[in-house]
Amino acid sequence: MRFRNNFPGLDFIQCFLNRHKDKISKRICQNIKRSRAAVSADIITKYFQEIQISLADVPAANIVNYDETNLADDPGRRKIITKRGTKYPERVMNHTKASVSLMIAGSAEGHLLPPYVVYKAQNLYNTWVSHGPKGARYNRSASGWFDGTIFEDWVQSIIIPFFADKPGKKLLIGDNLSSHLSVDMIKLCKEQQIDFIFLPSNSTHITQPLDVAFFRPMKAAWRQILLKWKKTDGSNETSVPKGCFPKLLKKLMVVIQENAESNLKAGFKKTGIYPLDATQVLSRIPTQLDNSTGHRESSG
Repeated sequence: MRFRNNFPGLDFIQCFLNRHKDKISKRICQNIKRSRAAVSADIITKYFQEIQISLADVPAANIVNYDETNLADDPGRRKIITKRGTKYPERVMNHTKASVSLMIAGSAEGHLLPPYVVYKAQNLYNTWVSHGPKGARYNRSASGWFDGTIFEDWVQSIIIPFFADKPGKKLLIGDNLSSHLSVDMIKLCKEQQIDFIFLPSNSTHITQPLDVAFFRPMKAAWRQILLKWKKTDGSNETSVPKGCFPKLLKKLMVVIQENAESNLKAGFKKTGIYPLDATQVLSRIPTQLDNSTGHRESSG
């Protein structure tokens, strides 16, 4: 078959897709960095060989995944009804690029731990920590992100109390935050029978339960809460005042708590951690990467 200018036309492509619809389909792809696309089956296989030993005889209640994320001061874009032909529809709504950092953690049993909030500030005021979720803890840093001191406080104030009534070995699974771990911190965790499992570099999009099944619905719920607040009490605010954040966070925790157990369990299952199943991740490893286009194929 010959094509005009040696390229198939749209009609041919559509017919081709129809003929092979049981094998191929059109999908919207996600953009990921080449460093993430380069995560190989060998790396994942070695990782599962190592955690198989660490996870042996550890109950689901004693396995916790943690990750630092943020809640942005932007409710995002939404579809609106506007005059036909309008090229750039706009909505008047104050927002900034500011965000508040959180440490979120959940167990393989489906238990969501209280959030730990870090403000970007030099001081911490009482109004910034009032009326928030039960058990939440607050801190501040110059960067607005976690550092070694804050990470240690998170372990002592959130993790150790959570594990206090759970006998046997405990596991904390997350990014390689070796810069946050001091000798005293490691010693303290050993005394509490708490071990760390660090995920392979550039692999959290497929190996971290919170990334895989929890953060997306959490941030969607946050945008809804933020949008409602900006239309009512916060209509005149340029950004979310720190004194208002705990109340909004409390509303968020109430909403996500409804599906927290099922989402956490789904995340641990899809990442092959609990129950242990390397094929859950290996099936999503790219089998081919085209360096010229950046397109990749997955075996799953």
